[in-house]
Amino acid sequence: MLHKTLLFSLCCLFPLGAETLSQGERDRAMSHLHATRKLFVDATANLSEAQWKFKSAPDRWSVAECAEHLTESETFLRGLLTATLAKSPVDEGKRAAREKDRAAMDAKVPAMISDRSQKAQAPEPLRPTGKLGSQGQVVDTFRQRRDETIAMVEQTKEDLRGRYFALGGAMEIDLYQMLFMISGHTERHVKQMREVMADPNFPKR
Repeated sequence: MLHKTLLFSLCCLFPLGAETLSQGERDRAMSHLHATRKLFVDATANLSEAQWKFKSAPDRWSVAECAEHLTESETFLRGLLTATLAKSPVDEGKRAAREKDRAAMDAKVPAMISDRSQKAQAPEPLRPTGKLGSQGQVVDTFRQRRDETIAMVEQTKEDLRGRYFALGGAMEIDLYQMLFMISGHTERHVKQMREVMADPNFPKR
């Protein structure tokens, strides 16, 4: 009777057919999230107030605005992932059909998202307004929110590979690949910060 009760409990926790991430998948995602967090922290380190707020043109973002956008986007994108997870059933047909292209798509997603040659407009809620406070507050908040994303990857037992998110048009990615969308988005805007710093009028201090 005890064995039957235990088996029932395990089936409730891990439904038949569900696939949790392998340790290798977890490690790859966490490594990319850690690496792009370091890019963010390094890019925002030791900046004066003038450098932090410098804009190369009125319609261009400063380092401060890029950093705020990334900090707000971290929560938004992770929330989008968890909301999709909650409402989307596992699709075994798609999983099987896309198995052979999975590794290529894993590599394609962060490269595509971080590509600065493809311009995009941030949605209104993610446009910077200065509401997150000082430079130190923005950086600390980003690090805290990224740590929450990394902890989610480390702990989740959900089937991220069998659920899908529409990026736009006909393109869909699985929810594991959404993690690389988050880290690729960080890399994209760190590149934008570097562009600001490369401006000939960027303050020396």
